[in-house]
Amino acid sequence: MSTFTPTHAHLAAAQRPSAPVPPVFIVNLVLKLRRLLLRAADAVVPSYMAVYDRFMGAGHTMLVHSAARLRIADLLVDGPFSGAELAARTGSDADVMERVMLALVSIGIFRRLADGRFANNRTSKGLITGATGGVRGFAEFFGHKPVLRAWARMPQTLEDGKRAFKEVHGQLAWDWIAGKPEVQAAFAEGMSSMTEVVAPAIAASYPFQEVKTVCDVGGGMGIVLAAVLRKHPHLKGILFDSESMLGEAKAYLEAAGIADRVELVAGSFFDSVPRGADCYLIKTVLHNWEDPEALKILQNCRAAMEPGQRLLVPDFLVLADAFSTLVPFMDMAGLMIYEGRERSPEKLAGMFAQAGLKMGRTAPLPGVQIVFEAIAV
Repeated sequence: MSTFTPTHAHLAAAQRPSAPVPPVFIVNLVLKLRRLLLRAADAVVPSYMAVYDRFMGAGHTMLVHSAARLRIADLLVDGPFSGAELAARTGSDADVMERVMLALVSIGIFRRLADGRFANNRTSKGLITGATGGVRGFAEFFGHKPVLRAWARMPQTLEDGKRAFKEVHGQLAWDWIAGKPEVQAAFAEGMSSMTEVVAPAIAASYPFQEVKTVCDVGGGMGIVLAAVLRKHPHLKGILFDSESMLGEAKAYLEAAGIADRVELVAGSFFDSVPRGADCYLIKTVLHNWEDPEALKILQNCRAAMEPGQRLLVPDFLVLADAFSTLVPFMDMAGLMIYEGRERSPEKLAGMFAQAGLKMGRTAPLPGVQIVFEAIAV
């Protein structure tokens, strides 16, 4: 779907040994504690202050977008710098830069030193280009005007149920992304950086010793497939994506040292999926599409499978009492931007059944994702 040239940081990440996977219960406990502390703070301050933080969300989006687009965190790796110095390095207005940086500090992004200069903090390191788990690309993506205009249609979407991006722009978000190289690169960077965090957990969470060949459907650069093959040396892989994406994947797979174990197959999962694997993998793809399209993808996967073979679906976990805003807001992004949705385990099981699959095992991942196993019947 998208084209993205791997950065030096991504290629370096491909060469590093996988970091230890933190226990799921510890990560989830920390997320629940964070939610509890935030709610406790809201219970103490005047209600208008808590609400104010929320309805200034558009301001937050554009502040972080601006920092991401200008790569302020990258600059501060060699810092600290004053607002004027950052302005000079980015071609910005010095007075505005100073005020923007102070606003970013107020929401916990960057820190201001006693001498008035600005430096990275733990949060802003997530805006460094190519950082593992970084969101610089997504922060840039969600601040583009067409995306903001789609979000602004929320009142009408509440009334008519129509998907915002297509109503506002007359085309799917995916078509707009594909036609804008700079948007495409930002989106793919965000996806790749976040995938690098969860890929080792996927590789460690499932008994891949039970299979021989894994086909990563819509696998992008092959980040998940590389993690799985490095963890399980007996495996061979098939990476299935667009021709342009596979061209970018070669460098990553070579850096990961598993290129000789991976067959590259070009195509679209809306047309067909290659045969020849005994395990198929489709990570955070279904949530990008509404039910008819997602079902078509599942049916094409099933058509490539023999009875008893497995399809692994690592995706976001929908819970009645979400302990992170990530999943509910991903669902809203699906509604307003991508024409997709997050699905409960029960909903996903029903779609599996429609496609000729049955729900098998599940493997929780650190954070708010889980691996669903579907077995061909």
